[in-house]
Amino acid sequence: MGTILTPEELPRLGVAAVIKNELDALQEWVAFHLAVGVEHFIIADAGSSDGSYAYLCELSRLGLVTLVHRRPSKVDDASSTAFAYQSLLAACPTMLDIVAFINVDEFLLPLEEESTQENSETSTKCSTDSMVHPGRLRTWLRDIFSDPAVSALALNSACFGSSGERFRGDGLVIERFTQRSSRTFRYNRLYKSIVRPSRVQHFDNEHHATLNTGHYVNSKGAPLQWVEGRPGVSRRVCWQGARINHYAVKSVEEFVRGQVLQRTSNTFTAMQGDDYFARFDRNARECYAAKAWDNQVYLKALSLPCTSTFAVPVNAPRQPRWREMLAASLSWWKRARYAFVHAHAVPLQLPITGWKRMWPQQSRVLLTQRGVLLQANVSAAGLSPVNSNVKLACRWHEGVECVFPATRFEFTDGDSTSGTVHFRVELPVRAGNVTLSAVLTTEAGEQRIPLERLTLMPDASAQELQASALIGRQGWLFLDQDTNASLYQHLGYISLRQEAIDNWVTYAEQLTTLSGQVNANVLMVVAPNKERVMHAYHPYPMGAVTPVDQVVEALPDDFCLYPEALLKQMGDDAYHMTDTHWTQQGAMRVACEAVSRLGLAAREDAKRWFAEDQYKVVRVRGDLGSKLNPVRMAATPRLSSFDHQEHKRYDNGLPNFGRVIVWENSDAFLDQCCLVMGASSSYMMFPFLVRIFRRVVFVHSAGNIDASLVQAVSTQTVLVQTNARFMVRAPQLTWSLHDTILEKTEGVSMEEHTAAFAQRMPADQAALADWGLAKWNDCLPEGWFSA
Repeated sequence: MGTILTPEELPRLGVAAVIKNELDALQEWVAFHLAVGVEHFIIADAGSSDGSYAYLCELSRLGLVTLVHRRPSKVDDASSTAFAYQSLLAACPTMLDIVAFINVDEFLLPLEEESTQENSETSTKCSTDSMVHPGRLRTWLRDIFSDPAVSALALNSACFGSSGERFRGDGLVIERFTQRSSRTFRYNRLYKSIVRPSRVQHFDNEHHATLNTGHYVNSKGAPLQWVEGRPGVSRRVCWQGARINHYAVKSVEEFVRGQVLQRTSNTFTAMQGDDYFARFDRNARECYAAKAWDNQVYLKALSLPCTSTFAVPVNAPRQPRWREMLAASLSWWKRARYAFVHAHAVPLQLPITGWKRMWPQQSRVLLTQRGVLLQANVSAAGLSPVNSNVKLACRWHEGVECVFPATRFEFTDGDSTSGTVHFRVELPVRAGNVTLSAVLTTEAGEQRIPLERLTLMPDASAQELQASALIGRQGWLFLDQDTNASLYQHLGYISLRQEAIDNWVTYAEQLTTLSGQVNANVLMVVAPNKERVMHAYHPYPMGAVTPVDQVVEALPDDFCLYPEALLKQMGDDAYHMTDTHWTQQGAMRVACEAVSRLGLAAREDAKRWFAEDQYKVVRVRGDLGSKLNPVRMAATPRLSSFDHQEHKRYDNGLPNFGRVIVWENSDAFLDQCCLVMGASSSYMMFPFLVRIFRRVVFVHSAGNIDASLVQAVSTQTVLVQTNARFMVRAPQLTWSLHDTILEKTEGVSMEEHTAAFAQRMPADQAALADWGLAKWNDCLPEGWFSA
């Protein structure tokens, strides 16, 4: 008869589907359904050749998917789909109470119980207010299936058109396509079924099941009425509580590509495609109900493998199944060639009653897009009815902690105060020691309970993970995970413990003392993360507090300039679309603010120095656009009326750390020397600093200080510049420029050597002595400037 749900229980919901060549859609589709409350997926592969099968194998290893192999049929008709559904039914895990049978272009969307916008045709836009409530779908399904006589629920479709898009754009499907058909569109009468698997005799087609016992209801809980002789087609369209959003065509480009990938014979013609597209390209109403879930979908996608890792060319020759399986396992093994050396168990403390780790395993570590996969469960007592009071803390740097929210939560049967919290996260660490703790928030405050200490050791042949680019709204690019875990910083997962903040305070005190010894003004300029200033375009929600907030609050006001508010006032002109760094206009505003804070000139006077500057719009790919394939470029204004290179007098040409540059400009506004101990964002400031100070000496150190260099350079101003994402660690005053130059020149590759050569500019010994840089020039290899 199947499990009977009591009013207090929430049903365990699964989704079943047949897929073929759906790699591009799988990550979002899985993430969306995890966000709305689905716990498990049962998927049959119909002979994919684009990497979908390998991706599903990966999800199967993570425990998310039960994978059913279905050989491709010569004729992909309704009978073959119904036959595949029988295999899916047989494979449904017994832990699932109900299972929804849908396609990968269909999204199971919860709706407001009294959603007048969704049911009224007089409204042109669906409100998104209060629509995102994780758990609403399962609560609604509990009410439907609490009646023991209900064996199946029919959910009608809402067909979405192309929204006028010809080409595939950036972002999620639920973000890009927000125009749907009217409710009375005849194909919305098609429904998909959510069933108790044990009560299904067989599927007549992909829409309707013949039941052993019980009956069908619609989304109002009333007996389903379907068209006689046409099971799968309801007499009326009912959108209440939930529905199926059907993205049947998407953009023209995606539709055509999908038709090519999905066809199973040579009988497909362009005319058939045109007819289908015209039939389903309905854009009568604007609807943002699914789009309201975008933040939750992005967050769930963080715990999933990236599909791009598994992609193969569309026109790749079809390989035998055993070759595909072998290739998938080898590909996984290459990414998992990490040895899990050992783990130290820590005695558990109440209210934590259990800790179980599935990944990493004793001899295998799964390397994901953003670090090392951790999949584990925490059992606890004394929990609240929501899962927000139990989180997982990871510490891999001294004083730095990353706190992850739970992936899923479930109460123990019959007990509303104890249960299991599930975590599936990517630890932002490649190797080293990792300490894991449970973070329990109660009325008495926050409690950290140690769980386990891990030691991870990478294989010498394993490749280092590379930072990648996130595609945000309207084409804006942002930095994905890098060595500083920038994405997790933006989400508010990463915070600094008191010892890390104390290191920053000590750094500020020591640098202030040093600047006093050389009789120079000092100011630290922190370049805000692009994610914070341009957060309206970022695909992920912004956390309340990040490491830079903690540091800036702890440092003296006269020591630190953090121009986040200043740059926000500039709007889209503050940052490049395809680069992590601020624009030249943004750098100019910050340089003027720095001069004002140092007391060298009034802010408005400094801005007038550059009032006549002229800019020319050019297209640049930037450091983020370069990470995409194909390369992404965007237009940006670039200063055309002044070239600071004309005033450059010395450049040792080293890439990044250890680079030293000197400019001299007799026409500068201030007859002073400025020493810049900076980072990559300093480069945009050079066209303005060179006109402010008679001499500018730049050392690429990201805020690290060589005290002997500060004492050797006769400077009136020490400008320390670092980037906000670097602030998980305080810079050092024991840094050695001499040692850095030696290390860099010994380890520079031929490619870097050639690229740097074009930037090199030697200076005679007299000038070097006058600048106080002779010591650091002499440690360069012989022939460095003529190689």
